[in-house]
Amino acid sequence: MATRLKLVFTGVGDRKIAMQFPYVRGSATGAEVKALMQGIVADGGVYVDVPTGIVGAELLDSTSTPVDLG
Repeated sequence: MATRLKLVFTGVGDRKIAMQFPYVRGSATGAEVKALMQGIVADGGVYVDVPTGIVGAELLDSTSTPVDLG
């Protein structure tokens, strides 16, 4: 099972900005995720749509099943 981290921020005009990061630890703590998000907001100048505030975060677990095409 793969775990991804989805981060949601506000941008200009209260627009929602979502980012997803693959291959994260499923055991990441709220404090670790918040620190990451604060760093992204603080260094927002590298983004076209600059994140200005933190909305929330989710750990997403997914599985994949091969499809038999034969």
